[in-house]
Amino acid sequence: MSAVVIGVGNEFRRDDGVGPAVARALAATGIRAEISDGDPVRLMEAWDGAEIVVIVDAVRCTPSVPGRWHRTTLPHTVPVASSHGFGVPEAVELAEALDRRPEELVIYAVEVADVGFGTGLSPAVAAAVAPLVAAVRAELISCAT
Repeated sequence: MSAVVIGVGNEFRRDDGVGPAVARALAATGIRAEISDGDPVRLMEAWDGAEIVVIVDAVRCTPSVPGRWHRTTLPHTVPVASSHGFGVPEAVELAEALDRRPEELVIYAVEVADVGFGTGLSPAVAAAVAPLVAAVRAELISCAT
C-alpha cells in the first residue's frame, strides 16, 4: 500500500512547525513525507494516489497541555481547533465531496503553546517530536499489514 505523511504547519510560527518537524524526521528515514501549509486543495494534491495518509498538525486547546497529542481518524472528533483558518477538516470535507478521500486517513493533532512569529519549537512541543515520529512509523507499519 502506498502511504504519505503530511506535516501541516508554518515553521515561522514557532510551535506551528511541529508537523513539518515530524515530516522531515520521517523523510530522513526514507518514509514519503510532504510539508503543507494546510490549504485544502494542496493537502489533496499531497495525498493524491496514497492509500494511507497520516497528517500531523498543530492545534490550540483550552486548557492546553503543550506537547500532548491526540490520534483520530476523523478531524472533527478532536475537541480542538486547528491553528490554521482553513485546513484539515475542510480538506477532508472537500475530498469526500469530490470522492478523493484516501482509503485510510489518520490525524495526529499536537497541542501547542506558542504560535507567534519566530522559529523553533517550545521545549514541550519539541519533546513530543521523537515520540510522534515513533507513533507515526508504527501507524504506517500496522496499516501496511
